[in-house]
Amino acid sequence: MSANVQKFDKRLTRIVRKHRSMSNGYGFRVDRTGLITIKPKRAKGAAPLTILFSVLCIGVLFKAVAVANFGPEKYASKLAPMRNGTVVEQAGAWLMEPGVVTMYVSQALSDVIR
Repeated sequence: MSANVQKFDKRLTRIVRKHRSMSNGYGFRVDRTGLITIKPKRAKGAAPLTILFSVLCIGVLFKAVAVANFGPEKYASKLAPMRNGTVVEQAGAWLMEPGVVTMYVSQALSDVIR
């Protein structure tokens, strides 16, 4: 490639990158010289509470699918050996213990699964 084509490609990629970054929003700034420039706004991350809520919903959904698949009695029999195991197994049994919300969701899912 010639030098002019390479310069054009570099400039084009720089413009495309700036355009993508400005799709999240932009703000105007005035320099000391009075020149108005446009700066892209930084993308905001997900809030920690949103992430925590998502993890909890996925956990409840996982337990509900397991209860709906095995049935409540068989699911309880699978948790029984974990309750008498090591500390890690006991913690896992406590986390996998079906609650009210899990049982409600599992009843709704049992129609879909079976």
